[in-house]
Amino acid sequence: MTVKRPARAIALGVGVVLVAFAVLLASQVNTDPSYKGGDLLGKPVPVFELPLLDDSAKVRSADLRGKVVLVNFWNSWCIPCHQEHPSLQRFYESHKDDTGFEMIGIVRDDTKTAAREWVREKQDGWTFLDDPDGQASLLFGTTGQPESYMIAANGIVVGMQRAPVTVANLEEMYSVAKQAA
Repeated sequence: MTVKRPARAIALGVGVVLVAFAVLLASQVNTDPSYKGGDLLGKPVPVFELPLLDDSAKVRSADLRGKVVLVNFWNSWCIPCHQEHPSLQRFYESHKDDTGFEMIGIVRDDTKTAAREWVREKQDGWTFLDDPDGQASLLFGTTGQPESYMIAANGIVVGMQRAPVTVANLEEMYSVAKQAA
């Protein structure tokens, strides 16, 4: 009987230490999915040049100057990308006729074949770019997908989200971008 009590005390002590360590780690992680504190916020959009998904031309970041631009990093196998897609479609439909607005999807970590099939199937009307060597993903500092960045007409990143967006998130970022212009 006396042997069991020291074992229980040791097990309890180890448990308390593990719980304390877990709480410490959890307190150091940003768990808010609408996190907006990236390195690009308030800075100029990175300079990039990427091919259209159909390889018909290239798009340079300089070509977008003077427009409010939503850039969305995504891929066809990403579950959160599937979840946010209806919001992107609704937002695009609401603003596709706005003068000075552009929406760009940049394919991150996917094959052109899979990405092209996705776009064909979904009948999305916005511009899609391929990031074959991860150039734009690195320049934007992406950590995964989906990630979205709203760029004001002056070329400054005014909003970002490293999680699936909602129409409300996008409208808020769009409003900020339009006021910054």
